[in-house]
Amino acid sequence: MTAPIADHRHDHGAAGRPGLVIIGHGSRDPRAAAEFGALLELVRVAAGDQPVRGGFLELADPPIDDAVDALVADGATDVVAVPYVLFGAGHLKDDGPAVLDRARRRHPGVTFRLARDLGVHPAVLDVAEDRVRESRGPSWADDEAGTEAVVAIGRGSTDPDACADQVKLVRLLADGRGLGLVEPAFQAMSTPSLEEALERCRRLGATDISVLPLFLFTGVLVERIGEKAAAWAAEHDGLSVTLAEHLGVDPRLAALVVERQREAREGDVRMNCDVCAYRVRLPGFEEKVGTPLSLAPPEREARGWRARRAANQAASKASERRERPRVGLGRRLGAPPSPDRGAPAIEVVGLRHAWPDGTVALAGVDLTVANRERVAVLGPNGSGKTTLVLHLVGALERAGGTIAVGGLPVTRPNLAAVRRRVGLVFQDPDDQLFLPTVRDDVAFGPAAQGLAGDELAERVERALDVVGLTDLADRAPHQLSLGERRRAALAGVLATHPEVLVLDEPTANLDPASRRDLVEVVRGLEVTTVVVTHDLPLALELCPRSVVLDRGRIAADGPTAALLANRDLMAAHRLELPYGMVVSAPTVVADPVRRTGDPQG
Repeated sequence: MTAPIADHRHDHGAAGRPGLVIIGHGSRDPRAAAEFGALLELVRVAAGDQPVRGGFLELADPPIDDAVDALVADGATDVVAVPYVLFGAGHLKDDGPAVLDRARRRHPGVTFRLARDLGVHPAVLDVAEDRVRESRGPSWADDEAGTEAVVAIGRGSTDPDACADQVKLVRLLADGRGLGLVEPAFQAMSTPSLEEALERCRRLGATDISVLPLFLFTGVLVERIGEKAAAWAAEHDGLSVTLAEHLGVDPRLAALVVERQREAREGDVRMNCDVCAYRVRLPGFEEKVGTPLSLAPPEREARGWRARRAANQAASKASERRERPRVGLGRRLGAPPSPDRGAPAIEVVGLRHAWPDGTVALAGVDLTVANRERVAVLGPNGSGKTTLVLHLVGALERAGGTIAVGGLPVTRPNLAAVRRRVGLVFQDPDDQLFLPTVRDDVAFGPAAQGLAGDELAERVERALDVVGLTDLADRAPHQLSLGERRRAALAGVLATHPEVLVLDEPTANLDPASRRDLVEVVRGLEVTTVVVTHDLPLALELCPRSVVLDRGRIAADGPTAALLANRDLMAAHRLELPYGMVVSAPTVVADPVRRTGDPQG
């Protein structure tokens, strides 16, 4: 019987015991402090068995430094601080890092990380919508006559990023949720004011207006907003103005706090900001490149002018798509096609791996990859994806099973030959780039294979050409962006002419343009490719076939579109598409999707 697989989201091993501390701003109002305490209890429920503490920057107890100290006393050695603010202004940009700087000096053996603000997120939008609907009463229906409006008012800030994020959130709150006109406003330091926003709604024909305080906790500012709204309504006969509750304590926001902690520890899996469609070419999304992405619930259709704009936008944008100007990207140069050796490019049979503590990482994996096939390996953290690909190059001792690359068994006597056939590009390019210039780094692999002189120079130039880095060949790697360094690492592998290319999280932390560059390079190769990724749109774009690995076993194997369209399968293995992205299953599926319970068909 196979030993259970540990849940690596709360792995207390080498990464340290996780702990979560929530940074609150603080308020003199005891009601706000009580709400913070209630929120803290909800976060504890959502966070599982890890310790959770909370403290304030000012005006209330406990001070945040005391909360951090208490968390360390609870045994936490990998601490994430989540600023419990809607948008990141000065308290996130200045006070948050200062809190962690003091904590690192007091506790030098503990890892501290700062998460991002709650921000523009579907959970925040859902809570805000519910507050508006609650204020309008149970008999209220979606606005069809165009007479209803919402003024969503925030604290206001001198920080342009925080103000811009509030406007983005308000824009998305108006998108497809049936709330009518939704306008932003600020209590202080920014415009428009509450009165100005209310007047705008009136002039646009609204007669029923809800005022939504975009505040996480109650306090004197929320009361002042209510007083101002009532005073304005008293001066305008025939209009109804109601005050919605502030966002307040909500389990969805508590879950978002835990999500922000996970992002800080494991990396953010988003490819872009919360309000833009992915600015890359994705199958079925080509017309949406760089356009707003609706965060409305997917079952609701856009209405009115938004629906008309969406209908017209595809045609107007299709002719304007930008082609990549850089020469070299995506061309079929730099690495020859994988040779046909009369055997599968990769054949794994019954592969088992266990770590020294007894944790089973792979529990009998069978996998066959055909020559020149591109396959994505998907799965949650801790599922065994990286362990599997490390076995392909013989980097780990297996507990059982066999592996062959192009018919060559992966055994100790064959390791040198196997590693000439398999090129592995690590997630962190800094693990591969170590020489003074990019050109030197790319030349290292083929030089180690015995190439020299003109043959080596030509090999290097062609590899740099295919990844679009010829103009940066004499730069130091540390002077390149992350996307450029990742392509430099790929060039170093392509220069060795691998028969199998393995990419470990190739798009992690890349901006959309860098991601597009990398995708075009890989798509232009005729090399057997295995892509280990959490980036599900990447898998759909690059790999006709995907394998889902979970708890060390193959849970599903089939066409990528069919797997990603299977909601039950996705949920069972903790895989999530980007919000708003819907994948349609292909009409004809040649091979059935294999599920857990019949992992190898």
